[in-house]
Amino acid sequence: MDNSIEIVIVLYQCSLDRSITVLSLQDKLEKISIEYEIIIYNNDKNQRIEDPKYLIVNSRENQKLSGAYNFALERAAKNGKKWILLLDQDTVIPDNYFKELQKLFMSDYSSDLVAIVPILESEGRILSPKKISPNLRFESDINETGYTRNRINAVNSMSLLNVNFIETIGGFSKNYTFDLLDQWYYNLIYKHKKLVYILPVTTKHDASFVNLENVSVSRYKEFLKVESTFIRNDLGWVKYIFYKLKLVLRSVKQFIKFENKKYSYVTLSSVFKV
Repeated sequence: MDNSIEIVIVLYQCSLDRSITVLSLQDKLEKISIEYEIIIYNNDKNQRIEDPKYLIVNSRENQKLSGAYNFALERAAKNGKKWILLLDQDTVIPDNYFKELQKLFMSDYSSDLVAIVPILESEGRILSPKKISPNLRFESDINETGYTRNRINAVNSMSLLNVNFIETIGGFSKNYTFDLLDQWYYNLIYKHKKLVYILPVTTKHDASFVNLENVSVSRYKEFLKVESTFIRNDLGWVKYIFYKLKLVLRSVKQFIKFENKKYSYVTLSSVFKV
């Protein structure tokens, strides 16, 4: 089953007919020769989804992303799938995505390749992937496609990951069930000196944190707590100290730009929390 794919779409408070991802994926699959299976993982216990075209999991409780992904990973490994494609409910699958993916699969690609990503845009800006600077972890756009061993971050949605590699790192982390899960495994890809391939494909993705003021202050507090834990525990104390400096800069920027100054105060207060 070379290059077969387990596709998992995670839904929350969203029906099949309202998911941009599901709607944009349907007509693309008729044109590809890659073997695949689609899992719809419904994390909303108050809504039951049924459709014979898909393998549907109606979870009894919100398993968040890592729970859904680990279910799909286990099934992929059991059925001999080589890749797992992560999708959320609001990413547009572009017309040329599978065409470019098939081109790569037909090439003599590197055995070190463990992740394949397109370019995602949100509100006119490149959201993913991003090159990460060594210490302060500032993000910058990646302007070239193809292979990279650079330290990068890419969002979960439309990350195509090698099943064997994810198994070797213990599956998707239960410490980062939602926030920072993508940064966790891309950090391990970098640490293991594996390759990421950036496809010459661009599409749109709806991301709430692009405009932070659309996110509640309480939700932002949750994110900061997880971000702090990830950098301290997974990246080490040197980067954690630089992270605290970066938070000061972030707080100043938020105070200047945001109408609601609470975001700035919350960011600054997290500087003094361990």
